[in-house]
Amino acid sequence: MAHDATLPLPRFKTASELRQFLDAQALMKEGFASGEGLPNPWEGPMEPGRNQPGQRVFRRGFVPTMGALHEGHLSLVRESARRSQQSVVSIFVNPTQFDRAEDLKRYPRTESADCAMLADTGCDAIWLPSVDEVYPHGPEVREHWDLARLDARMEGSHRPGHFAGVAQVVVLMLRAVQPDLLLLGQKDFQQFRILQRVVEQAELPVTVASCPIVRESDGLAMSSRNRLLDPVARRQATALSVALFAARERGRGVSPQALVEGVRQELANAEGITPEYAELVDVERLQPFADWPEADAVLCLAAWCGGVRLIDNVLLPA
Repeated sequence: MAHDATLPLPRFKTASELRQFLDAQALMKEGFASGEGLPNPWEGPMEPGRNQPGQRVFRRGFVPTMGALHEGHLSLVRESARRSQQSVVSIFVNPTQFDRAEDLKRYPRTESADCAMLADTGCDAIWLPSVDEVYPHGPEVREHWDLARLDARMEGSHRPGHFAGVAQVVVLMLRAVQPDLLLLGQKDFQQFRILQRVVEQAELPVTVASCPIVRESDGLAMSSRNRLLDPVARRQATALSVALFAARERGRGVSPQALVEGVRQELANAEGITPEYAELVDVERLQPFADWPEADAVLCLAAWCGGVRLIDNVLLPA
């Protein structure tokens, strides 16, 4: 039973109301009603060999967002709907992951437009919690995880406390929504790897998956922050993807050090761009290397343009 895209999607402020709706809907959905629905891994181990070719592998997919949705977010929701029997999207601007109060204040908030955009994506329900709902005891970081130095570089070193806030809110939301699939975007690659680590440490029955970056026609990675760029800065911002694509073309034909230095030089010379970092790391430990590894690598960067901080990356296969 698919959602009628002409009707507003169900919206919920509390996790308890959301779960009640999802549990009731599960009994009505095709597959669930016929006894083919997947068991809830939060209530016990999955039955091995349950999934057959062509079946939706996951019971409930979850896409956490901070709103200001764009096609990148929508691609995650569609992938969740393709792989899961239920799909949930949250819209919550998390205060604990902002290291700058001004950044939190400026972050775009477009709730009505966001909900309308989700209508024909396969989303089953939208969770719109308040700060008090997510943090009943106050928005402080109360759980800490051993991140195995995955946060030691790049975003972790330039945004102190950012990943502690991200990890806390995602774990709280996973416990509330109880999905078995978490969909994240490749643009935040370091965040993806850190959340894989945290979910494993927390022993949550959730698969953490990443989906490719969705880009504008001129190559700029889609981001909620792009709408803060004025027309001049918007044109200048393409320098990030131009530098990354050029590095991807050079690939392993040059040394890792030469590849990174080339990107840094291109960004330093680009009009309107203030580089923050450009780093080449392995995809597992997120650590730099002197010689090309046998495994995949990822080239990540952050830069300021028109007063807006942007990030991007490209994967460099082995």
